[in-house]
Amino acid sequence: MVNLAIRPVPEPLCKKARAELNEQPERIQEDIALLRQWIAKSPHLRSRIDDQFLVAFLRGCKYSLERAKEKLDMFYTVRTMSPELIRTRDPLDPKTREIIRMGVGVPLPLTDGPDAPRVLLIRPAAYDPPRTTIEEVIRVSTMANDIMITYVELQVQ
Repeated sequence: MVNLAIRPVPEPLCKKARAELNEQPERIQEDIALLRQWIAKSPHLRSRIDDQFLVAFLRGCKYSLERAKEKLDMFYTVRTMSPELIRTRDPLDPKTREIIRMGVGVPLPLTDGPDAPRVLLIRPAAYDPPRTTIEEVIRVSTMANDIMITYVELQVQ
């Protein structure tokens, strides 16, 4: 068996992953391989193919390969149709840092443990329209979403 490059599901969430997401650890490798094969046969997709990224889509679709394919396709379609949302994805870019400091989207600390819900506080009034466009705020938000999509704890919530 090949070792998958996937962060392990924390113990308190393992049962939930099996029961609610239909996760079968013995099938993950095969499901990821099937997604990779589909991506390879889909020339319009320029998708990441790392294990952690693909398993996020499988978990988000309760291991329905067809739904995961649809979701991946839409994920990249949106990026193709709205390139302004994925331009300048440098976290050290001064404008990006300014938007982060505004606190438009603030992940709150963990509450009751690893299996407790995560809370992201969205403060739309925190951004300053004369200094920042809504497109810039959404761009930074998509950067944060792209990071959060790979958090195991968020995939199993």
